Amino acid sequence: MDFLISISEKTNPLQGVMVLSFAIFISSFFVMSESQAVKRFIITLFSVSLILAFYLNICSFISAGNFSNVLLSFENLQMIEISIIIFCALNLLFFISTYCMESRHFIKILSIFLFSTICAIFFVLARNFILMFVTLTIFILVIFQLMTVLNSKTDRIKPYIIGFFLRPVLTVILFFFGFSLFYGATDFKDFNQILQSEYISNPLIASGLIIFIVAVYLYLFLFPFQGSYVRLTRRNEVSSNAIIWFSYFPVGIFMLMKLDGLLGFFIENNNIYAYLLLAIAFICITAGSLGAFKTNSLRRIISFLFLFFIGVFILNISMFSAGIITGPLLSWFNIGNIFLIIFSFMPIYSVLSILEKNTGSDSIDSIRGLGRSNIYLGINLTLIFLSWIGFAYHIGPFIKYFSGTGLLQSGILNLMLLIVTAIAFIFLLINTFRIVIQFFKKPHKSVTEKIVFPGFLYIYVTFFSLVILAAAVWGLLKILNIDIGIMNFEIAGF
Repeated sequence: MDFLISISEKTNPLQGVMVLSFAIFISSFFVMSESQAVKRFIITLFSVSLILAFYLNICSFISAGNFSNVLLSFENLQMIEISIIIFCALNLLFFISTYCMESRHFIKILSIFLFSTICAIFFVLARNFILMFVTLTIFILVIFQLMTVLNSKTDRIKPYIIGFFLRPVLTVILFFFGFSLFYGATDFKDFNQILQSEYISNPLIASGLIIFIVAVYLYLFLFPFQGSYVRLTRRNEVSSNAIIWFSYFPVGIFMLMKLDGLLGFFIENNNIYAYLLLAIAFICITAGSLGAFKTNSLRRIISFLFLFFIGVFILNISMFSAGIITGPLLSWFNIGNIFLIIFSFMPIYSVLSILEKNTGSDSIDSIRGLGRSNIYLGINLTLIFLSWIGFAYHIGPFIKYFSGTGLLQSGILNLMLLIVTAIAFIFLLINTFRIVIQFFKKPHKSVTEKIVFPGFLYIYVTFFSLVILAAAVWGLLKILNIDIGIMNFEIAGF
């Protein structure tokens, strides 16, 4: 027992990575097997390894606390981000197992996928520029390989995959350029050292930060670079889209969150950055909302709504730059948005993908009448869609801020922020109710009535519905300032 404790202490915070690596090592002996029994064994092995990695990630932080060295940094934020990555990976395992079980490359696909998860974890932990660059590069290459294998049966999609990954490749090049500027100007190799040094005001640091912002912008396919992303998701294999939304995009969001400190410094010293971020947030939110509203393709609607929520992350940074929210509250808003995306889009996409498989169409008309033919799923999906109204929590800090300063005395930037936030909320409501209304309309055909959903899907959707309902009740109690003594947990800044 002492030996195991000693190993755990020496490998902190990489216990989860070691568990996942061991699972990949075991699967390498069966990579060519097409036996259904072996496939089920690998699914079980990977599921257990992900659950164990999730547990070790949280327990190692609780027992050992913060960890930091030249290469890695493991604090509260990193623990939450890694937990999100592993939770997403567990759900992606469900998608891949559901839609790719019959593929002769199935075990290979799972091994590549689990390796991409390890790369994502290392990127979150990395504090050194070189390690960030290496892990991001490997992650992008592995995701590219994974997408290629998942779509190996369709040759026509290969040009779209290549077009999609040209953007991340350019991101890696820009990251290398930005790291080079930072290192050349300061001789430092991590963001914290630069932020705490006298070199922070060097023009090269500002130039490097702008390059990083451009790199992240390209990585996330924000307007007007969304074309290749939308075209690919329209034609992609079902689990491939899940990989993009629940693996590729979270890494990009965590990439953006690594820049919070530097962005905060430059915004405080120059309002131009604040107005620039506000303009970017407004463009992304508007483009994502209008793109989702103009199309009837469910895949495109989800694709554009993802871009909308990414715009919300940029809006959070704009609120921080204007002094509406504090630094700790910015982190909580970002984490809250990630949870909102994951716990809503995963069950929604799981149901819509089965509908598409059975109807042969991803048109919004294919969900028409689902709430009538399957009342249970209809109610659960309605609840999940309505959880997006939780975006209204952005209004709370504005009310608190303006009650202290006065609406007219708060400045143009803050008024513009309030207007953009209100517009974003209205756009989100329009897209939400557009979909929810379809559930309870009279269907054109009785196709939805003939669809038999698998039993595990009801359990899967119910789990997310209950989590969302519990979060909604907890949030309401917090707003009403009611303490029921069950959860003594506070979010800094409220």
